Amino acid sequence: MQEQETNEPSSRPFLGLKRDDQYFLGILFVAILVAAMIHLIQMSHWGTEAVEIERLPHLPYEYQIDINQATWVEFAQLEGIGTSLGKRIVAHREAHGPFASINDLLNVKGIGEKKLNANRKHLVLNSSSKTPSH
Repeated sequence: MQEQETNEPSSRPFLGLKRDDQYFLGILFVAILVAAMIHLIQMSHWGTEAVEIERLPHLPYEYQIDINQATWVEFAQLEGIGTSLGKRIVAHREAHGPFASINDLLNVKGIGEKKLNANRKHLVLNSSSKTPSH
């Protein structure tokens, strides 16, 4: 008798996997591919619009220091003063007594008109800081 040929696919395993396992892995691969594409589209921000943020204008912090009470650290915070010049101002004040006016800072080596005018809005001379005369 002759063997009948059937049109059924061979049941030989491919890569050691049965037919049902091959279908499962194929569907799993397609699902992973679709999930990866969705993730890439979300990460690309496709279809999104830029948001314009309105910001308040920058407000500078306004402060004032009393030139007869301030420490060198306070002077060092001023524009163009720094540590060494701040210490020099305090040393001059200690050596020559309290400043009588803001313009007396011009007597300190390293302070000129330009530097004094740039910082004038931060400098005050309180009358209570003057030493009383005996």
